[in-house]
Amino acid sequence: MGAVPKRSQLAQERSRDTRRAILRAALELWAQRGYENGFERTTAEEIATRAGISKATFYLHFARKEDILLHTGWITAGVVYEDALAEIAAGRELDAAVDRMMNRLGRRVQRVPRAALRRILDAQMSMPRGSAIEGESFGLEQAFLALLQPALEAGQLPERVSITALATMLKAITIDAIWQWSEDGSDQLSVVLRQRAALVIVGARNIPDAVR
Repeated sequence: MGAVPKRSQLAQERSRDTRRAILRAALELWAQRGYENGFERTTAEEIATRAGISKATFYLHFARKEDILLHTGWITAGVVYEDALAEIAAGRELDAAVDRMMNRLGRRVQRVPRAALRRILDAQMSMPRGSAIEGESFGLEQAFLALLQPALEAGQLPERVSITALATMLKAITIDAIWQWSEDGSDQLSVVLRQRAALVIVGARNIPDAVR
């Protein structure tokens, strides 16, 4: 009885390992050749060869090179989601939890080459809304919602606040800050993210009763 689930689990693990190998190979090649021009110059076949798989296997996991960039962004969002769960488990209030999350996110993103960030953001913004691949994505909204829901239930946000709208706003200011940093890098990203998030949370608490 347990053989089928075990085989299914092993297949899923192999699939994840293959995707990680493709992702690692692509990022290595793009870094070596420079993200500005290396993306176009690198073929799917070269990525497959570096990953130790066939070209056909590559296309089983990624329909196009841009999907690798999307997957990279979703990995980051997944890490932010895990951060949110950790903050909830630690029992921290919303303001402190968001501040810590944004600080960690900024530090992680700042380790990524700016040209790579621009590629990732370009791929995400060019993805058609309602597409199948968008439906499979794990966005930042889920990470923020995970933190906002218990905060609303605990009375840390007014009941009139839409946490769905608030999560969307937090995502928007996060993406905008990352994009600006990738363009100029003039400010510390962590500081900007923390300040923007704090302003959004304060604004949510001060929405007039008539505005919902």
